[in-house]
Amino acid sequence: MAGAIAGALIVWVLVVFGTVLVTGTGTGNFFDPWRALGRVLTTGSTWLVPLGGAVAGGVVGAVVGRPKNKQKK
Repeated sequence: MAGAIAGALIVWVLVVFGTVLVTGTGTGNFFDPWRALGRVLTTGSTWLVPLGGAVAGGVVGAVVGRPKNKQKK
């Protein structure tokens, strides 16, 4: 579970800062990075992609970490 949350947090940080760097810097306007940050924080995909990754990671973690069904003979 913790791995899924950590993975989602890493993806979220990469999406936010990657978008701000690509769309909000190098324009010469002081306010463009702040506008880009506002846009990325209000965009649904910024939140849905890490959430989907966390759900997928949680499912994989649950499947891999489940107890083995060992039958005694």
